[in-house]
Amino acid sequence: MHICEVVPRYEPYGGGVETVVKQISEELVRQGHKVEVLTIDAGGSLQEVDELNGVIIRRFKPTGPYCYSKPLMKHLSEKALQYDVIHAHNLHTFIPHMVVQATRDIKGPKLIVIVTGHYHGKGKTPLSSIFLRLYRPLIKSFLRQVDGITCVSNFEAGLIKKHFGIPDSKIAVIPNGIILEDIKKAKPFPVSGHHLLIVSRLEKYKNIHLAIRAMPYLPEDYRLIIIGEGPYRPYLEKLAASLNLKERVVFLGRLPNEEVYRWYKTCDLVINLSNLEAFGLNVIEGLAAAKPVLVNNKTALVELCQLFDGVTSINACNLKPGELACYIMQCITEQSISNDLEDYRWEAIAQGYLRYYYEAGKH
Repeated sequence: MHICEVVPRYEPYGGGVETVVKQISEELVRQGHKVEVLTIDAGGSLQEVDELNGVIIRRFKPTGPYCYSKPLMKHLSEKALQYDVIHAHNLHTFIPHMVVQATRDIKGPKLIVIVTGHYHGKGKTPLSSIFLRLYRPLIKSFLRQVDGITCVSNFEAGLIKKHFGIPDSKIAVIPNGIILEDIKKAKPFPVSGHHLLIVSRLEKYKNIHLAIRAMPYLPEDYRLIIIGEGPYRPYLEKLAASLNLKERVVFLGRLPNEEVYRWYKTCDLVINLSNLEAFGLNVIEGLAAAKPVLVNNKTALVELCQLFDGVTSINACNLKPGELACYIMQCITEQSISNDLEDYRWEAIAQGYLRYYYEAGKH
């Protein structure tokens, strides 16, 4: 098949959606399919056409907010029939809307249009939440025109059905995946003491500040390792400094997968206190490293807590720093975690998408 993935951002940008689309695209190439990624380059500093691990990347300039791009729409309207499947990602942007607008009047062989929402139900900020409420009627309209909708969790599928009136028959749940073998074979770093790990884009809604504020209530041999980049990093660094935690809260920025996996194997506890998660990839990665995971009892994180041993959920936003510290120490006393994660290999996830592409094409 010739598959076109349309996504707000792609390599070298980091983030959950970016990681998922990159892994799916590269796995589909390994399985013998041709994959192109259409994406936005807001900075304008990257190559317009590039190739990475067999995936063709085409980057377009934005011409409006929320990843709106007339050049991307023009490309789609002119080239759509080159593809068997066009797969649009992220309902919190204009990407799926642009795909439907650019392809709705195209005549010719059957073109399959799929949308994966990565949908939280809320925006990351109060302003983006207002935009999302205003945008919902338009989302409802164009979702009825696509051939299929995939969600990364049952939680997300429930939101899609509730907010947009989409029937079960049009929705498939296909979770995100992990590179299971690489995590399992990773070697821990030779360190002493207890290490807490957060792997995340650094945004306010991720609630990383709550973990930092709990650190003074933990013994001196506890360190918090934060992997990732994002606009909230300066605030988090200032917060750590103000609490005299420069030596105990370590910001490592964005790291290669190999080093991230070594930190999963090194740490005593993986933490995800986010308010908004359609899935929660770092939870599965932590479990693959046989580590306990502490999560907020919000959105899809609750679902992962119900599915797997070793995941503890708390109402993080309503806890005092000292209370959060107590939960952290309790979780670290858990025994080594063991779960069957074979279905979360990227090979299996890519096969799930291929089956859904073919199934959607029959309707």
